[in-house]
Amino acid sequence: MSADELLAVSPETVAVRAGLKLPLTEEQRETVAEAIGDAFGDVAAYLGRPPLPVTLVQRGAHGNGRGGWQLAHDPVIEVLSTAAETGVNGELTGLYTITYRAGLNPAENPVYGKALGRYISACAAAHPMVRRVVQSDAPDARLIKQANVEGQGVTWEDVSGGAAGSGAAGAPPSLDSLTRWRRRGVNQQPGIAPHPLEITWRWPWP
Repeated sequence: MSADELLAVSPETVAVRAGLKLPLTEEQRETVAEAIGDAFGDVAAYLGRPPLPVTLVQRGAHGNGRGGWQLAHDPVIEVLSTAAETGVNGELTGLYTITYRAGLNPAENPVYGKALGRYISACAAAHPMVRRVVQSDAPDARLIKQANVEGQGVTWEDVSGGAAGSGAAGAPPSLDSLTRWRRRGVNQQPGIAPHPLEITWRWPWP
């Protein structure tokens, strides 16, 4: 099941939340999809783990002495394959290349899924790129942020946004709603696994 099916997050749903008219042009859809990808990246960095199940390939892995493996990402869903690594002369090194699936799973935790979906939708809709698209789609439609009782003083929304969680128009929401799923107190021994930046993955995940 895809990410948008699990979380009810898609370029169209985010576009409606942001105030864009449907159907989207291809360019608008790509912009909104990029904003969704950025939101998932922010969540992954904050949680310290993949926010959705993802397939990873890790080289230089050791066994953990209990019939499993010391892997860089958790929770591990399943190990798909293992391959012994060899040195320059073909000798076994004692290390393995492991292909596995890991990450939090909204399908198994609906509470997490709803919290993640709400954050991704709100953050993507508030993304500066998306807000610029909204502004260009209706250049004469300026959104009022605040007006006094007499209507004499008006403050307009700023498409540049503000600090996360500030509540300002265009500001991305806070990540605090996902704190309970944040990875804590995990130390990785040097040489056990590659740096997380060496493992690539992107939204959407299968």
